[in-house]
Amino acid sequence: MEAYYDEYKKDDLLINGKKVISFFKVMIVETFLQVLCFPSKFARLVPYLTDQEICLEDSCGRRWMTTMCNYNGSLAIRQGWAKFSAEHDLKVGEFLLFHYVPDDRHFIVQIFGTSGCEKIKFNSDIGKGKPNERTYQEITTKEESQSGKLSVHNNFLGLFCFRCVVLY
Repeated sequence: MEAYYDEYKKDDLLINGKKVISFFKVMIVETFLQVLCFPSKFARLVPYLTDQEICLEDSCGRRWMTTMCNYNGSLAIRQGWAKFSAEHDLKVGEFLLFHYVPDDRHFIVQIFGTSGCEKIKFNSDIGKGKPNERTYQEITTKEESQSGKLSVHNNFLGLFCFRCVVLY
């Protein structure tokens, strides 16, 4: 088990200089509205998350507190997940991309509609205040920008040069 984790850590994806572990879930059966079970391969990497409070951050930078649990033998999010799924109007056939940031113990969640395009506006945005500032946001100085040292900055979505976006 430990050898597997060490091998996995070598290839960690970096997002704005922070290591992340990523996986995806396709919303197949309607039970996903109440509980989200994680892939067993991912769960073996983070068994310490069971019974821990964890934050989910959407593409707008808004955050939801959830609790990880053991659900029928699987690592899952149950408490707080129904609210997250309702506020993002999740539907069967949608695709969620999870990026776990171990240093901050939170997930960045990207939601893709059945069209294959990322959803970045949600019905729950109406009447809400400003989104929370993202913890993984890097500050870019004017000098870095002018010197050409500017790479990915300001938000996670900047990693994608071309993307299809659906506004709801």
